[in-house]
Amino acid sequence: MNTKPILEEMIFPLKDISQVQYKLLGIGGRTGWYGSTWLWKIRGGLDKLLGGVGFRGGDKTLGELQKGEVLDFWRLKERKEQPFYVQLEAEMKLPGKVCLEWKIEGNKLIQRIQFYPAGIWGKVYWYGMQPAHRLIFWHLGQTIAKGK
Repeated sequence: MNTKPILEEMIFPLKDISQVQYKLLGIGGRTGWYGSTWLWKIRGGLDKLLGGVGFRGGDKTLGELQKGEVLDFWRLKERKEQPFYVQLEAEMKLPGKVCLEWKIEGNKLIQRIQFYPAGIWGKVYWYGMQPAHRLIFWHLGQTIAKGK
């Protein structure tokens, strides 16, 4: 896809970095998505209806995955310990490609969503869903940043 990404970046202050790393690496699989798992499952059901992979709901959490392994309907693209960085790529049916990233810089958690729209319908989809995405991803980032 040779299109410019649409970026959504959210920054959350941190108190205890090790707790935040632990919380982040525990996401997905048997743990779920911290209060919004039901929304992800609905999205997964829609994805399945459209011929996608759906919400696979495996047993492993993010911290147990190797590069290239699946986490629900995401795939782990990259993970580094120092500086802390994680990138997931969505495998659901979308009019484009989306990546979800987290990194820790100093006392901040930076959560970034990059969407590479496939033409005009990709942009219509993204901007139409933007209010819901902002709410869901803000809640997710806020929950992770609290740790524990």
